[in-house]
Amino acid sequence: MPRQTRKTPSLLVVLCTAAGLSLTGCGRPSGGGDTTPVQKSTRAPAQAVAPSPDPEPGKATASTPAPAAQPPAQPPHPELDAALSVEDPARRSQEFFPKFAALLNRDFAAALAYLRGMKRGPEFPQALMMAVDAAARRSADEALALASELAKTRDTAHIYSALFDRFARENPIVAAGRLDQIPAGEARENALRAVADAWNRSDPPAALAWARALPAESDRTIALESILRGLALRDPARAIEEASKLLKAPVLERVLQTAFQQLANADPERAARLLENLPPGDAQTLVTMDVARALAMRDVPAALAWVKTLPIEFTQWLATTNILFIWGSRDLPAAARYVTELPPGGGLDYIAGQFANLMARQPKEGIAWAEALPGESARDAAFVTIASIWAQQSPVEATTWALGLPGEPLRGNALAAAHSTWRAVNPAAAQAWLDAAALTPRAKARVLAPR
Repeated sequence: MPRQTRKTPSLLVVLCTAAGLSLTGCGRPSGGGDTTPVQKSTRAPAQAVAPSPDPEPGKATASTPAPAAQPPAQPPHPELDAALSVEDPARRSQEFFPKFAALLNRDFAAALAYLRGMKRGPEFPQALMMAVDAAARRSADEALALASELAKTRDTAHIYSALFDRFARENPIVAAGRLDQIPAGEARENALRAVADAWNRSDPPAALAWARALPAESDRTIALESILRGLALRDPARAIEEASKLLKAPVLERVLQTAFQQLANADPERAARLLENLPPGDAQTLVTMDVARALAMRDVPAALAWVKTLPIEFTQWLATTNILFIWGSRDLPAAARYVTELPPGGGLDYIAGQFANLMARQPKEGIAWAEALPGESARDAAFVTIASIWAQQSPVEATTWALGLPGEPLRGNALAAAHSTWRAVNPAAAQAWLDAAALTPRAKARVLAPR
């Protein structure tokens, strides 16, 4: 049989497809042109073929392929979009994060593309954290670049803590060098603390030397605080010494407070001697309370004697109260008797008002104790506390007792204290009692006044 030289339509389709031409152009040569079959070539053409002049509008030619029909646009990951559309927050997290984690493991680039277009809702920070963690397993530079691109808000700044903790556990020196890539702000602070903490766990002397040598004071302060707080847990006395030389308030106060709390538990006598290292202020007061309680746990008389050496009178009152609470938990009658033997004055008034919290557990005994206090003002302070504590258990009895107290302002203060507690427990019953009480409108208003 003679060999056929004319190609069949199916062969034309194959040849046109292999040449990269449109099927429409192959099916109908333009202008009676060459009908020689298209030959497949292994080389790129030397120059592009010029399009046919003046092609008919709307009709494709061999050089202008007809656009293929496009399917309706679909979400790239409808299962993730569906998970994020769940209204219940807990269920939304349960639906979304496993699916996003699976995409990260399957197609990291696709997961990043989805993350970049993701709504910045409550799930975004955690999703970004997952992506940065996955990137860090591939490349530290890649993880830093991703964090720099997308972690730009306060609720994503914590990512730098986790990222630099990872770097520092692998190599703290290299991690410290990467800090130059982080601009000033919360992200840099988090990164600095992470490096300091991780390095301090593995090599405390080297970490302290690094922190001390940081050129920027702000960076140095952040790193030193983290390292010295860690030191305070291991060697509080040395932490107090180092912090006193290297830090300023208020950072100094925070570190010293941590160190003194540790030292007070281990060696309260030494902590008491070192209190002068603390500058006056709230931190000093709080630390003094810790030391007072620690001393009282060992020796109440010695603790009470130490309190009298404190230079600030109000701090003496606070410390004495803390000691008496420790003593009262062991021997309530002895501690109560000590209060009744204190001299009248502002100190007794304050201490009696606070210690009455213990005495009010047995209201009748507490009232008898308060009546034995030297000084009317101390008694009144104790009565107000007793009324408030008593009302937690028996609000009707407490308010009725307060209403019967003689004279003002004691009666009004005690009644307001008892009623305030009652309102917190049962506001409807408290209001009904007040409505029926034989009080003037002014007295009722005083009972309801904020305390």
